[in-house]
Amino acid sequence: MIEEPSERLIEQRIRNRIYEILEILADCDAGVDLVGIKGYFDLFEDFVHRPSIEAGTSALSRDERAIVLEIAELLEAACETNSDFTKAEFIESDWPGKIAPTARNARALFLDRGLFSEKVEEVEPGQPAAVPAAR
Repeated sequence: MIEEPSERLIEQRIRNRIYEILEILADCDAGVDLVGIKGYFDLFEDFVHRPSIEAGTSALSRDERAIVLEIAELLEAACETNSDFTKAEFIESDWPGKIAPTARNARALFLDRGLFSEKVEEVEPGQPAAVPAAR
């Protein structure tokens, strides 16, 4: 039987997925080419608008949460400019160039802490959570 991951482990995995998406956003036009216009917007949206992130109870630090929400605002502003961008129009608009520096800053911030384990609950990356002693 497969054991379901804990909420904490899910939050750690989500933080790691956000980091991977930051890699794409930081890559400017190449990131758009890699995942396409829909992927560029939807990948981030899929992970960021979670109650735990919006409430500040995720595995993200306060600073990570702030910069991730800042990127979400940039993506929303880009979408409001033209919700029907083609990939070429989006690249030509220079929105990827406007988003990339913030994504690079976010990526560096995430790497300052490191990435979380995908298998073990951690208080901080590399610091496993205490396991209660068996009684």
